Amino acid sequence: MDPVALSYLPLVSPVATLVVVVLGVFFSNRHVDVRISDLRAYIDVRIGAIDARIGAEARVNEANFKMLFGKIEDVDTRLTRLEERFAR
Repeated sequence: MDPVALSYLPLVSPVATLVVVVLGVFFSNRHVDVRISDLRAYIDVRIGAIDARIGAEARVNEANFKMLFGKIEDVDTRLTRLEERFAR
């Protein structure tokens, strides 16, 4: 080898190492970004499922409340009739 080329080797070696490290960091960050995107999508799906369940439970609770309110109205009507019958 040429002695001049060998004299540049100590200068080129750190630069080559730096390039390899920068490329490694770049690909590592890309991998982390993809994983974070996957996590975000997973969390969005889970929160959507929870929202759907809460909405379904709210509809069931509303239906139960309407049924209970109807029963209370029936009991109130019966009680009113009994009070009118015994008030005579």
